Amino acid sequence: MATFPMRILYCGVASKFIHTMPAGWFLCEYLKEKGIPCEELYCNINEPIAKAAQEIEERNPDWLLLSVYIFNVVFVKELIAFIRTSVPHCKIVAGGPEADETIDADHIVVGEGEEALYRLLTENSPKIIETAPIEDLNKLPTPYTKQRLAKSKGKMIYYESTRGCPFSCAYCMAGLTRRVRCFDLERVKEDLVNIVASGAEIIKFTDRTFNADAKRTNEILQFILDRFQGNAKVCFHFEVGGDLFSESTLELLSRMPQGLVQLEAGVQTLNKESLKAVNRIFCQEKFEKNMIRILAGGNIHLHLDLIAGLPLETPESFRVSFNGVYALKPHMLQLGFLKFLKRTPIRAHTDAVYGKEPPYEVISTATMRAEELAELKGIERVLDKLYNSGRFAHTLAYLEEFEPTPYALYLSLSRHLLPLGDWGEYAVQKALLSYQNGLPYIKEVLRLDYFCCNAVHKTPSILKRARTSSFAAFLKTLPKKEHPFYEEFAFLPQKGAGMYRVQFDYRCKNRVTGRYHYDILNEFGIYPQ
Repeated sequence: MATFPMRILYCGVASKFIHTMPAGWFLCEYLKEKGIPCEELYCNINEPIAKAAQEIEERNPDWLLLSVYIFNVVFVKELIAFIRTSVPHCKIVAGGPEADETIDADHIVVGEGEEALYRLLTENSPKIIETAPIEDLNKLPTPYTKQRLAKSKGKMIYYESTRGCPFSCAYCMAGLTRRVRCFDLERVKEDLVNIVASGAEIIKFTDRTFNADAKRTNEILQFILDRFQGNAKVCFHFEVGGDLFSESTLELLSRMPQGLVQLEAGVQTLNKESLKAVNRIFCQEKFEKNMIRILAGGNIHLHLDLIAGLPLETPESFRVSFNGVYALKPHMLQLGFLKFLKRTPIRAHTDAVYGKEPPYEVISTATMRAEELAELKGIERVLDKLYNSGRFAHTLAYLEEFEPTPYALYLSLSRHLLPLGDWGEYAVQKALLSYQNGLPYIKEVLRLDYFCCNAVHKTPSILKRARTSSFAAFLKTLPKKEHPFYEEFAFLPQKGAGMYRVQFDYRCKNRVTGRYHYDILNEFGIYPQ
């Protein structure tokens, strides 16, 4: 095969160092199979733009390929400005959701890029190339090669086993191509074996609704169970429809070892009118039943999502959704804000005001004022720091007793914590100690959370209190060894007020919650919990 005469460079700009860029992997591997070598360069938006520009200049490409998303579009635009000056002969091709005429590129690829990019590099092509979905995904070579995986140690591996989505939610780009196309299952299995063998610890499937096809879902999950159940480090993350699980899938999930699988389910809202307005199909009864069952197993980390600012959503209806989903007690509850992404039908809702620059986030709607959405921003911050961190579980359970609803609690906490401006753990602990002028046992539950999350044998000064003489005498009877660790509490959430000796075992960390196991002791041994 003849040598390709031009030097091609793909530059992938991730949002964080730990993220990989599967779009670039697919593009470069496809070109390589077609006999067109393509260098790869990866950076992230937290790095200096000048550094990325210098690395591109040193490679002196004839063609520069860029994937543009809402998280990197500002970085990419500034990077292009550098390249136009430092490598003036270089032609720039932009693809991805944010690629349009606002990008200073010689060519724009709209849609799936592998075949279009090859044609662009080998034929005369217009500036804007709109592509149809690739029908047979199996003709694309796998990009999960040993070389790329070796260079991605310590990073999250994004894995694509399907493209497209069976649904057409108005705010989502995935629904623009409703038909789902699948990679061959044997190929998927082989890829997963190679990825795990590389040492990857988090494999995140990018399939938009992983469990839409129960038969395919079960085959992949059964393979993961059979092949990787003895691997205590790897974790597979799936985005699912919470109301779509078949009985066979739920049974299979119940047999997964602790922490091997994570699930993320988009609820968005429990407001039926809002769901209808964005063309979202959702059965609340099935969803709640499935989530309760999955959480009861204790073996799967469950992440649920809400979206604020949807059409017809009011402050009152959002509070209902928040309280309803929070009551399920998922391990994470992400509160996001509606984004009016390019090319999505949601932009037809002209009664909404949203940012004209990425991420195109909602500012106000016909049913929710800007100040009401701003209030939710404060709740989001507190929810993320306290609830989603997993470091304040007992504290929050205690605080819930002092407010009528979860929403009321987080609104109150946001008003107490946000003015502080310091979100370090010490500052948050100090602020919570003064919440509502100091609640009776707040120090006890904060201390309990601290020892559940930190394998240490020392109490932070702000959480210290005098030990009883009997507990001090008890400690003197113990042999000096690292495990277990003992502490005394005057209150425990599951017991109430009293005086309790607690044994923490720092050899036993829960892979789902990230917290250490503890037992409550009495003179005869361990209380049943």
